[in-house]
Amino acid sequence: MNSENILKVNILYEKIAVFTLTNPNRRNPLSLSLIYLLQKELDKIKKNKTVKVLVIQSTGPSFCSGHDLKEVEKFSKSKVKLLDLFNKCSKMMLSIRKLTQPVIACVDGLASAAGCQLVASCDLVIASKSSKFQTPGVNIGLFCSTPMVAVSRKLATKDMMFMLLSGQVIKAEEAKSFKLVNKVVSKASLEKEVMKIAMNISKKSTQSIIIGKEAFYNQLEMSIEDAYRYTAKVMAKNMEKYDAKEGIKAFIEKRAPVWKDKM
Repeated sequence: MNSENILKVNILYEKIAVFTLTNPNRRNPLSLSLIYLLQKELDKIKKNKTVKVLVIQSTGPSFCSGHDLKEVEKFSKSKVKLLDLFNKCSKMMLSIRKLTQPVIACVDGLASAAGCQLVASCDLVIASKSSKFQTPGVNIGLFCSTPMVAVSRKLATKDMMFMLLSGQVIKAEEAKSFKLVNKVVSKASLEKEVMKIAMNISKKSTQSIIIGKEAFYNQLEMSIEDAYRYTAKVMAKNMEKYDAKEGIKAFIEKRAPVWKDKM
């Protein structure tokens, strides 16, 4: 299957990249081919200095159904192939987290298993009211061990265990209460709302966002004492940058800042 049938990449307004999963008949599974294409495009976007925000969306009734179980069954005869699949998927998910640009999941439909992992790996999640989320591995005897890595870092422990142990579908509003989703909007306004947020972010200083996103995820893994020591150094480093000096000066002078976005 060629890339045009499973992934479409657009650049809007010269600064917002949009990845669209375009295999609705198969419910947009995270096949090895799609994982490869996503990794390839993520590597490109990381190097693209004009792109400020990445949006990941889909076509059809399912945002992403998770791993292609037919492919998993085929690979089950070889532990090496299975490990390669899961390791490549993990690398791709980490690439989203480590991407310098903020990533927004635009969810309309079901995000299941590794599809839910994909959602959780994004920095922000905007979902339509009809969207649903699920970690259903327990239902087929294959616990969602890799998906839970990303999802459990967003949810409270008991909420995560409920999803993992029950395998039940949770609706968008419940996913919001679980802190998996930032905003729930109508299907009709979903794209407009996501673009509004993406455009707002794209107007901020690229310098500060690159520094800040990296620091945010780094400090999460630290003790509170180490986190304060680390972020104090980050703030001092950030203050050396042109955009920080310009932003403070513009605030004092009561004018709009003019970013240079140079690192």
